[in-house]
Amino acid sequence: MKVRAIQFSPVLGDISKNLIFHKRKIEEAKKDKIDLIIFPELSISGYYLKDIVYDISLKPEDETISEFKKLSRNIDIILGVPFEEEPGIIYNSALYFSKEELIHNHRKVQLPNFGMFEEKMIFKSGNLFKSFKIKNFTAGILICREILFPINAYLYYLQNVDLMIALSNSPYRGMRKEGFSSLKLWERLGEVYSINYYQNYVFLNRSGFEDGVGFGGGSFFASSGEEIGIKAKYFEEDMFDFEINEENVRRSRITSNYLRDEKPELVLKELNRILHA
Repeated sequence: MKVRAIQFSPVLGDISKNLIFHKRKIEEAKKDKIDLIIFPELSISGYYLKDIVYDISLKPEDETISEFKKLSRNIDIILGVPFEEEPGIIYNSALYFSKEELIHNHRKVQLPNFGMFEEKMIFKSGNLFKSFKIKNFTAGILICREILFPINAYLYYLQNVDLMIALSNSPYRGMRKEGFSSLKLWERLGEVYSINYYQNYVFLNRSGFEDGVGFGGGSFFASSGEEIGIKAKYFEEDMFDFEINEENVRRSRITSNYLRDEKPELVLKELNRILHA
């Protein structure tokens, strides 16, 4: 399967302009015979929405959602959306479209609400990490802060996910000798999940500025069982393509015994003991 990752800077609060950008990139990808195109967290709206979220959030019956259904006739699409599924209840969602249907909706579970982040003020938290199929592959989605909790990736690992899609709006901060610590953190976790959980792992972060905050870019892909092999530019708009196949996942699982020897029933027992001690 051929996949294209689009790293860019959405226009804050302007659904129409962002839709034009998405459509252009989707049409280009179709000409290049790409099977799946992926955009970052909240790619259709921008991140610092605050009170405008109630004016620009998308509802299931909106024309923009219908447009993405039509666009997915010959290419699969994943993008980030402020999604109002019930009146006044909005989720930070990642939507997967295929064959003119909305197939999967991952609602962000871990909503940051500290420092520069105010997501709990406007979004409702999701409560599910459910895998889904993209062609012959089992996929899972993590959105930004969810990546930082290894148990979330572990839940997908137990569902035999072989393509992990991690969408982000991560600012750059914490300058060290090796670069910005926030960006290096995503890279370290991506390699751990790829190598230990046998996941083709794509991390897709946005770039640009909003409200004086800079977003770091630095999107990357690590093939199942391997270190990062492809990386986008830091800070700038960029894109990259990669391919995945089932045999790579199989080979990476043969090299070690983690999944074979996993004991989720013991984990469940110990969690119950710890929580009810």
